[in-house]
Amino acid sequence: MKLIRDSMVLLVVLSLQATLLYRIEIGGIRPDLLVAFVVYFGWMRGPIPGTLGGFGVGLLQDMDASGPLGMNALAKSVVGFLVARAGFRVHRSNVGVRFAFFFAALLVHDILYYAVATGGDGGEFVKQMFVKALPTALYTAVATLLLLGVAERFTRRRLLTDET
Repeated sequence: MKLIRDSMVLLVVLSLQATLLYRIEIGGIRPDLLVAFVVYFGWMRGPIPGTLGGFGVGLLQDMDASGPLGMNALAKSVVGFLVARAGFRVHRSNVGVRFAFFFAALLVHDILYYAVATGGDGGEFVKQMFVKALPTALYTAVATLLLLGVAERFTRRRLLTDET
């Protein structure tokens, strides 16, 4: 059942990422729901599935990206692992906790991604962090919380549940 639900969530995320998100771009910034999915997956499934899921989603994104193959796979793998380890015993139903985890995970992803993408140019790295990474992390965290709220209201159950 978990595999079916996770596959359906990934299909919805991929569809939204490929279509709708280009329409809600604000100042060149749009949400990165693929990182949000990796956070969800790592948080709910644990470190090994989170790492493997992050790698798979990142590699899929790398195949469509213009940059070097593996940058997204590496960043999303690390995010999937870190979220699973850090968020194993936190109150996932709390909106503040959800926001903090999504926001921090996106920043970690972008730090790793831009550290490689800028080729070691510190000035360009700082610029990318302030111009792209921070606004994207904020926008994605808010958009993800809104989408989770809609999905949870529609399905009448929590997608990010606390452990029992």
